[in-house]
Amino acid sequence: MTKTYDAPLAHMRFALDHAARESGLASIPAATESLTEVADSVLESASRFAGEVLSPLNPIGDRTPARCTPEGVVTSPGFAEAYARFRADGWTALAAPIDAGGMGLPSLIAAATGEMWAGANLAFAMCPEVAAGAIHALTHHAPQELRERYLPALVSGEWTASMALTEPQAGSDLSMLRTRAEPDASGDGSWRLFGRKIYISWGDHDFTDNIVHLVLARTPDAPEGLKGISLFLVPKRVPGPDGALHDNDIRAISLEHKMGIRASPTCAMVLGERDGARGWLVGRLHEGLACTFTMMNEMRLGVGIHSLGLSERALQLARAHAHERHQGRTIAGPNRPIIEHADVRRMLLQMKALTQAARGLVYTTAATLDVARLAEDESVRTAAAGRASLLTPVVKAWVSESAFEVASLGVQIHGGTGYVDDAEISQIFRDARIGPIFEGTNYIQAQDLLNRKVIRERGTTLNALLDDIHKAAEHLPEDRAELAPLRTQTLQVCARLRDAATGIVETAFTDADLVGSVAYHFLHWLGTLAGAWQWCLYARSAAARPENDATARATLDAAVFYAAHILPRALMHEAIVRAGSAPIARVPPGSI
Repeated sequence: MTKTYDAPLAHMRFALDHAARESGLASIPAATESLTEVADSVLESASRFAGEVLSPLNPIGDRTPARCTPEGVVTSPGFAEAYARFRADGWTALAAPIDAGGMGLPSLIAAATGEMWAGANLAFAMCPEVAAGAIHALTHHAPQELRERYLPALVSGEWTASMALTEPQAGSDLSMLRTRAEPDASGDGSWRLFGRKIYISWGDHDFTDNIVHLVLARTPDAPEGLKGISLFLVPKRVPGPDGALHDNDIRAISLEHKMGIRASPTCAMVLGERDGARGWLVGRLHEGLACTFTMMNEMRLGVGIHSLGLSERALQLARAHAHERHQGRTIAGPNRPIIEHADVRRMLLQMKALTQAARGLVYTTAATLDVARLAEDESVRTAAAGRASLLTPVVKAWVSESAFEVASLGVQIHGGTGYVDDAEISQIFRDARIGPIFEGTNYIQAQDLLNRKVIRERGTTLNALLDDIHKAAEHLPEDRAELAPLRTQTLQVCARLRDAATGIVETAFTDADLVGSVAYHFLHWLGTLAGAWQWCLYARSAAARPENDATARATLDAAVFYAAHILPRALMHEAIVRAGSAPIARVPPGSI
């Protein structure tokens, strides 16, 4: 059995090269050196760290979760030491800005390493991921003084970060937020915060001496609703003029006992038990939500990256078990490895097809973000930013639900042994369930996609994406008969989704229930098509290789499977979208 995570470097490099080329990143001089001369060594080093350091700790963290003590949160055995190595090796600085001490490598490379961290140990991976989101938000919105004081420590990993957004009465609906911020009496520009936050990932721990909390709160003059929310930087310990750290009035009072990611401390936090937690405004007053979305979009891509890592680990575990477990009879005789049974191969191919499609989509989105940042032509940057914005909710939702499906299939292949706690696949299944929930539920992602990225733009960015998907399918070699179903179905699904989107744009403003009724299935329709897009690109490359190339043959086989077993799901999603709001709107809430 596969004892520890083993990064699929060949598949990752294949997907990385495709993403760089198709997004246009490969032709940008600022990224060329990183992609050609640095990427391989980074990925190989990350693979070793993930397999040798993080993966062995994964089951330990599941069985011995973090715990809350009067002195603070104590993490699972071995985790603090692993973080010290993680920081010493420079992994926290990989994609961070150079002027803050980072390496400035493309997000595409960071996405690949992030996949490894999550595949080896999701609970651990969440800590540096939150810090990366905070670095992004502070870089874009914090005043210079805060950037100079906090960014270098976050980039180096000396300090970590958390997002303190959720409250008991304010989860997805932040308009109900109650934490308040009052100007400090000293008049030095700082604030005092009072309130309670819940579900704060890595809100306290023993990795570092300080934690930088980004906290949403209301000021005394704030208007009601979302427009009255501001964002504040609230450190666990406030640095003094001499650099010494002084305890702030914020602490974790308890940890949640969770289904999965048990080694990740999910904290309930209290601010202002005494004279108020000192904080500093990030961005403009009452514009905290806009600042937060800078961080949240980074985190939503992170959910896709982490879900991809879990998919890969589930596939590794299931494939190893299928080769080792002997049960039943085949034409070769009795007591055969279960991988010889057609239905087990079906499940493994389903896991593989979804995982590799997800990898392509995740990497393409990361590369597109790099183009939006690095391209010299402003129009190219603008178009890339729009496409990344469109793809981000698809990555977050479709990839996270695919990961849960893949993990569930992994449990099924293990049979009864997969249902016990001692089996790592059981942990992967439980860990994967958080993906569709946190950083904005998948229904919120679907609403964001349909309302903001399709209807509000009248389909402009979507149609540009569909043009590229159409082109990828058309460019499949017509002399390869096995690829004809992938080509034909992708072209058909592309045309039908374009037609349906046009109809939604035209009718959404007169049907108040339409978006809420069909958004989820519209997103998964697009996600299924986007997966086919990736397989079209993969298959075209594989078809150009020699017939005796085993890797190319395996790629073509998986592409054929995707067309036969996954892409037909688009028909179901289409039927539900075209049914509109009537099947739901006609049912009063009280009658369900």
